[in-house]
Amino acid sequence: MARGYRVKPVKHKHIKRMKAEPSAGEPTISGKFSGIMHMPEDILAKAPIVTCYGRYRVCIENYRNILEYQEGQIRIQTKTGKIRVEGKNLGIAYYREECMCIVGEIWSVEYQK
Repeated sequence: MARGYRVKPVKHKHIKRMKAEPSAGEPTISGKFSGIMHMPEDILAKAPIVTCYGRYRVCIENYRNILEYQEGQIRIQTKTGKIRVEGKNLGIAYYREECMCIVGEIWSVEYQK
């Protein structure tokens, strides 16, 4: 006589959880806090901030990691999407936990989803 054992599915702790998106009419928590604390919403939400200094330097704040690093193209992952910097002789001058600076002859900065 064979016994049928029930195997309980194991949920791994690193599986991504589904996140509910706020509706268009519903203000987000960062929007509420930004009004109370008088701070910009992008700082509280850790949105990427791209600052261009002429054609030879771009600084990106609040990035997650570097996806691709080549002489003609650098791709960066952010919380909201990807940023692609194209140009000639591109290099990363410095990178820290939340800020990085790309130098070289920059032709375009493109946001991707």
